[in-house]
Amino acid sequence: MTGRAPAMARVARSLVRPLYLVYLGFILAVLYFPFVVMAILSFQGPRGGHTFPLRGVSTIWYWKLFNPGKLTPYSDVGEFLGDYLASLQRSVVLAVITMLISTALALMAAQAFRRGFKGSGIVFYLWLLGIIVPGITVSLGLSLWFRWMDLPLHWLTTGLPVHVMWTLPFSLIIFLMFFNRFDTSLEDAALILGATRWKTFRHVTLPLMQPAILTSLLFAFTLSLDEFQRSLLITGTDQTLPLMVMASVTTRITPTLYALGTLTTLLSFAVVGAYLALLTSSLRKSRRLVEGSGSAVQARGSQ
Repeated sequence: MTGRAPAMARVARSLVRPLYLVYLGFILAVLYFPFVVMAILSFQGPRGGHTFPLRGVSTIWYWKLFNPGKLTPYSDVGEFLGDYLASLQRSVVLAVITMLISTALALMAAQAFRRGFKGSGIVFYLWLLGIIVPGITVSLGLSLWFRWMDLPLHWLTTGLPVHVMWTLPFSLIIFLMFFNRFDTSLEDAALILGATRWKTFRHVTLPLMQPAILTSLLFAFTLSLDEFQRSLLITGTDQTLPLMVMASVTTRITPTLYALGTLTTLLSFAVVGAYLALLTSSLRKSRRLVEGSGSAVQARGSQ
């Protein structure tokens, strides 16, 4: 009987593994098949529509994307409602500033929550209101408040606070999850070796936090880049990319949107790839730092 158990386990694994692979393939197909279809349709011919079949192969929709407002020999190509690339630039700038501010504020807040203070529980739940309150409610309320304060609506000046409110709770949760598993003995070792608290934070805590910092930056960037509801009523006349796309699909859909979607998806892949590369590098540095701290403490203890 004892010899049958490992054999049965091997048989079970051999049967389950193909099922896992089929399930993984199904999930990947669901996730990426729409992107493949969109990429194919972005090369639709000049006289083709936004669905199959393809009527020729052309890059005219990419040309139109980079040359808004210019006329073509094809009367049915259609014109833009606005400049998509300018909207994309505004969205990227807003997302970059948002991720930097949210990560910096969340890092400082996580340090405060880690040390503990009176009323920290109430403050923590107030901090999460950015996630709990519906986005359209936030957009409407702040829009009315900005108008009451006679502040002009602008995609950066009035859009930035809203995006920070939205991304900040996620960044805080990421840092709190990191500190929940953080080994405080490394900081104690640095203090024992004579480092000040600032040097301990700078040379021990902060390097170990690099994975959490990178994750916070990625989350804040993607959430801000894709935000629609909270931007709807507070960005003014210069729209961000999600608002521009929504305004376009309500009038006429052309393969230009597919070209735009293909480029932005490739941009997302590039951002995720850079994140994974930096994350791998930071994890290696963290391991070396942990090993070096342990060796230093052992050497100090043997003296």
